[in-house]
Amino acid sequence: MSYPIPTSELTLTDTKTFRGGAVEAGIARALTLRIAAAREELVVYEALPLTNFGAALYTTEQYITPAAAAVGWAAAGNGGGVGTLPTGQVAIFYKAANSSAVVPPTFIACRFRVGATGASTKAVFHMQMAIENKMESDVYFSECVVYDQQDRLFIQVYSAAAIAAAENFAFGCFIVSRLGPEIS
Repeated sequence: MSYPIPTSELTLTDTKTFRGGAVEAGIARALTLRIAAAREELVVYEALPLTNFGAALYTTEQYITPAAAAVGWAAAGNGGGVGTLPTGQVAIFYKAANSSAVVPPTFIACRFRVGATGASTKAVFHMQMAIENKMESDVYFSECVVYDQQDRLFIQVYSAAAIAAAENFAFGCFIVSRLGPEIS
């Protein structure tokens, strides 16, 4: 079951546990996929949107949405398309935040799908109640959302209104990959 947990309901120990659980889930998946033979051969780092998800989804290293032409679901990234996770990487999404100055926020939910057309939904998180008053901008996910190497990342946000400007709708996401050309 996927649901958002407001940061105000979490202790520092809870947030460390969520982050640690995300790292462990990513390492376990990377080992299952044989990206590496042992934990010591893996590295974990915070995702960079353009570098790790591609220009089809994000055109910069900043998590930013496109303007919303209408109420409804739209691509989460300003690239407006579907990203592809590179070979040898696993992505683990564990939190989301709408840090824009708009009150109430326009983007109030996110969903994680997989495939070029988003044929399969991994999780949906409706965040409106947690972030609407802007006392806090982020939520942790009750369960991590894991993408495998070469998965098509069909990630969307829900816009409650049409807006002409983009918003900062960011994700907490770890990348697990083999030590080597990117990080040694």
